[in-house]
Amino acid sequence: MKTLQGLFNRERRAALLIALGALGSVGGAATLRLDGLLAVNDAPSPCQGVRVKVFEGGRLRNEVTVLPDGQVNPIGAGSKAAPRFQKGRAYNLQATCISASGTFQNSELTFKAEGRTVMVVFTKAGFQFKRGGIAY
Repeated sequence: MKTLQGLFNRERRAALLIALGALGSVGGAATLRLDGLLAVNDAPSPCQGVRVKVFEGGRLRNEVTVLPDGQVNPIGAGSKAAPRFQKGRAYNLQATCISASGTFQNSELTFKAEGRTVMVVFTKAGFQFKRGGIAY
């Protein structure tokens, strides 16, 4: 039973990290936006970052690096802000672990946006995609 309790606590910590990471300031008021791409650091990971390509309807729309500390950094000279997903549209995410230790991992997620956050969860084996709570 302690194992289930430990998993429950880990999920609560992850949810708290997501909520804290998604807080932003607009006109002095705090807003919560969970319709984008967020990082959750669940365990020390061999990935120093995860490079994510965001495709919408088969076209590359954005490319970012997600870091274990929660930063989502756009890549490229004409870089766009961190991706936000529009409800009802189809997306495909292709991600690669950036590692100095020789760890290699690719992952892909295809979904239709419904207001749920996409989390890049850093784990002791690398990373994984998870879907979060409803945002809109």
